Amino acid sequence: MWVFLVAALAACVAVIFGMLGPVKGGGMALSSTFTWHPILMSIGFPCLMMLGRWAYVSDEIGDKETQRSVHRGLMMLATLIAIAGYVMIFMAHLPLKSFFGYNFSTKKWAVPTRVAHDWLGYAILLMTLAQSAMGLYKLMSAREGRSIFKFHGLMGKVVMVLSAVNICLACIFWGWSPGYKIFVALLTVAVTAFGAFTPPRKAAENTPIMEGSKA
Repeated sequence: MWVFLVAALAACVAVIFGMLGPVKGGGMALSSTFTWHPILMSIGFPCLMMLGRWAYVSDEIGDKETQRSVHRGLMMLATLIAIAGYVMIFMAHLPLKSFFGYNFSTKKWAVPTRVAHDWLGYAILLMTLAQSAMGLYKLMSAREGRSIFKFHGLMGKVVMVLSAVNICLACIFWGWSPGYKIFVALLTVAVTAFGAFTPPRKAAENTPIMEGSKA
């Protein structure tokens, strides 16, 4: 448990410190809606989603029903925080009329990495919303002994990996020093790989009603 907890907090704390701390590219004001976008997104994805997957693969928090409930709660919380993170960046960009990496006032595109970050961010958010809806329906079906959406676990890993890619894209265009950019990017990749690909315990793998739907 402690390894997952430390890993979940590591990338999140690195991003938050980079935004608020006394480093190059930091010192952002908490009163700015823009500041809250990376803070909330780092809490939602590498942090809470990491813990959500831990709840599924671990056998330290009770029976399988308890695991599913904790997994659902953490993933739903991650989704809500991700939505809040999107609202923050939407509000920050609204006066500028800048969306999808394009400024509708100046009719100019942002740098390619920022455009890619924006479009990938929308795709990740839509996938996250779909995952949440499927997860709720999947849980209800599992309680009835039915296994549906067997790709749910794989799609969850894809979301986690893409979110790590998007953080790395943000590192490229953000104003941090090269060393801090590399630090945050490598930490995010390592934490995500650990969280997404830690295999479930044998007990979880052999649960009949979840067969073929490993997280």
